Amino acid sequence: MDRFKILCTVPSTIIPRSPFVNHNVNKIASFEFWEEEYQIPKTVLMQKLRNCNALLTDSALTIDREIIDSAKDSLKIIADVGVGYDNIDIETATKNRIPVCNNPHILQDNVAELNFALILTIAKNIYRADKHVRSGKWTKGQTSHNQIDHADSLLGSDLKDSNLLIVGLGETGVEVCRRAIGFGMNISYYSRTRKEDLEREMGIEWVSKFEEGIQCADFISINVPLTDKTYHMFGPDQFNLMKSNAVLVNTARGEIVDTESLYEALATNKIAGAGLDVINPEPIPINHPLLTLKNFIATPHFGGHSVSSRLKLAEAILSTLEGYLAEGKLTNCVNM
Repeated sequence: MDRFKILCTVPSTIIPRSPFVNHNVNKIASFEFWEEEYQIPKTVLMQKLRNCNALLTDSALTIDREIIDSAKDSLKIIADVGVGYDNIDIETATKNRIPVCNNPHILQDNVAELNFALILTIAKNIYRADKHVRSGKWTKGQTSHNQIDHADSLLGSDLKDSNLLIVGLGETGVEVCRRAIGFGMNISYYSRTRKEDLEREMGIEWVSKFEEGIQCADFISINVPLTDKTYHMFGPDQFNLMKSNAVLVNTARGEIVDTESLYEALATNKIAGAGLDVINPEPIPINHPLLTLKNFIATPHFGGHSVSSRLKLAEAILSTLEGYLAEGKLTNCVNM
């Protein structure tokens, strides 16, 4: 039997190459890696896929109708190393009977931890406090009250007894909730479906109306997938409803938040701060106005990644590819 060929466009910084060496999938398939520092061009991708049976990719690469249609005669499966798959034209893949598989149940702890890293960085003014120390403004015997102008105060806000709204109570949302309990926060959640078992287990409250939830929240954590319904879920109307001390954290998808409206809300102090691991556009241009604001912090869409999680991602998605190519077994398929 001819060996299958798998094209991997995921950078080695996302999934290391070491798990590929000894994995059983090597018995039935060979790999071609795109190792350039720049993203594979669409024309090159289409050319390579005509001779490949599987594509291993990630959310940074858009797999549109044209790409899928051009590869339909050879491509047997598309595997996304992450959880989200909004970068893939699912309708076209389904029409061409090409299964799309993702990689859930791995990253939720890391993403939940980054949620609180962002929350704490803003709530406790950690970034500004670090700059304060590095600039030599921290002098012996003085307190923040007599050495810092009021407009640049380092005084933070409390997490204990504050109101946290979790938008989306999937795997990541649940892990955010578990950590919030430890901080003594009052937790509510907004979700398409009510989860009464988790309410009883964790002592959390379901918010049936989104607008009511954001009006009461001191902190808001976004954990929903990007869909037509969640696109610009946070825009000017929502920011106008939020409390002036509210902090918004997004580790889900950038398009869920209207970037221009967020800038306006932060620049005019309609809300207190925002921390984003995802943003529209990605990467954020260095001259973007958001990066001029003291109440905004950003990280480079790395929330799910750690030394151990990268290895787990690789092992899991390679097993998915092996199962389908060797036995026709679909794992974590989102469209078949």
